[in-house]
Amino acid sequence: MMQCTVIVTLTPLPNMADALVDAVRTELPDIRQAEGCESYEIYRRVDDVVVLIETWSSRHTWQNHFETAAIGRLRDTLTPLLAVPAERWETYPAG
Repeated sequence: MMQCTVIVTLTPLPNMADALVDAVRTELPDIRQAEGCESYEIYRRVDDVVVLIETWSSRHTWQNHFETAAIGRLRDTLTPLLAVPAERWETYPAG
């Protein structure tokens, strides 16, 4: 299995960046417990876009984490805070 690194950008509505960061931080402990999660970090750009950088042991484990309760809760919480849908880049080692 090949390690999967995912980069997600979350663009908040005006004045919602703090709420967005808080929502993600609330779920971090549970997300990091998911099978195959090697790292799951949150960053905030200077323009308030939130960036998640996730490393998973495989694409399979990354895909499976979408079925966890933590991601379900996060999806429900984040949707009304986002200006645009989340953008994801699924990446793999170049070789």
